[in-house]
Amino acid sequence: MTKRSKANVALSNKKQLSRYKFWLTAIPVIALIVKFVVMANTEVGGWLGADGENYLTGVDGLLKDGFFSTEGKLIYWPAGYPIFVWPFAKLSLTHFIYYISFVQSILFAFATYIFTKSLSQTKVSNIAIWVSFLISFNPTLSLSSLAIGYESPISSLLMITSAYILKDLLLGKTNYSSLYLVITSLCLSIAVFFQPRIILLAFSVGLIWALSKENRLVKLKISTILLVLVMLFPSLLVFRNIVANGQATISTNLGVTMRIGAGDKATGGYGAPDGSIPCPPAIAGQAVTDNQIVICVLKWYQENPKKALKLMVSKSRYYWSPWFGPEANGTMARNPWLKISPLIGFTKNKEGFDLVYGPVGKLVSLMWMIGGMLLIALGFRKLWSLGGLERQLSWLIGTPVLLGWLISLGTIGDHRFRIPQMGLSLTLQVLGVMLIRERVTRRG
Repeated sequence: MTKRSKANVALSNKKQLSRYKFWLTAIPVIALIVKFVVMANTEVGGWLGADGENYLTGVDGLLKDGFFSTEGKLIYWPAGYPIFVWPFAKLSLTHFIYYISFVQSILFAFATYIFTKSLSQTKVSNIAIWVSFLISFNPTLSLSSLAIGYESPISSLLMITSAYILKDLLLGKTNYSSLYLVITSLCLSIAVFFQPRIILLAFSVGLIWALSKENRLVKLKISTILLVLVMLFPSLLVFRNIVANGQATISTNLGVTMRIGAGDKATGGYGAPDGSIPCPPAIAGQAVTDNQIVICVLKWYQENPKKALKLMVSKSRYYWSPWFGPEANGTMARNPWLKISPLIGFTKNKEGFDLVYGPVGKLVSLMWMIGGMLLIALGFRKLWSLGGLERQLSWLIGTPVLLGWLISLGTIGDHRFRIPQMGLSLTLQVLGVMLIRERVTRRG
């Protein structure tokens, strides 16, 4: 090869790399601009999520009485998200939702960029642009940043966490970055601050990270620092609730949620009456605590394994169900995608309704669920098969997806609960498509 041809190849590669980096930046930015346009054409700059009214009631309590407000919504639901949006309400009640939508959308765009940029440094770099596009323009996931709710911020924080742990893994197995460790730990701490059940994901991801290192001292440092920092913001909630309500807890809705999803009358989702499992107080005359309800539910599962298994199947169907159609089940009635989905208009006439909610629609919905789960499994297998760093990456992004599902099995099935992990599950699904394509190409 001549010097000129080598120079041409080098120049071509440089141009391709430049275009590649351009699109990794441009896609989240374009999506962000689109969301700014949507904000400008929405009455208050966004909308309420499933628990929007409860969060706003919590914010009212904070505005009235301050950080130690005794407002009931701040102890029943975790107070983390209302505390997060509280400063925006103090700035302006008129533009309150505009501020939240703006900040959440900026965070989401940055998370998409940093996550896909980290992916571009691995053996599966060829999917980074596709992942960026699907995350940025997935209607349900992306537009959730314009809603009052914890789902979008947690999704962003989990992507940022995955990005910085991957950056650290690229440094090698014998050392670690203190900066990346602090950033990751604080992101996970804020995520748990918003939604306590994320704590299982946080510690699992931290364990995977620590075990990836060969040096024992490094493993110990990562585990210890992450544990301390992750508990920082949740501990602040516990302290707040001790002062405000005399209860050393993050929130008091875990037992209630678990109770709805268990018992002879339960369906696996919402709709079953609370209290289907008898749970008398430990001391006669005293109120039943949330922890006591949790124990009652766990005992019921232990005593009724067959019924528990049947409920878990139902919860799985609900958790992975589509956003709309005969199999849809959950609290996503305010999903922005439903405002623009062509299927909504299609079902307004009898023929369309019968098709969507009839046997054909049920079959399509079931195929959609099974297909999505299959692609996630294949994506995990693809990463695992590559070994090395990519095998560690398979655990890093696969574990939160799996744990999100398992947590739902212990509480209730709701397709809204998978939104926080959607950035990671979409990545695995793209990898699943990639694996199928490779196999078809080989056979062809």
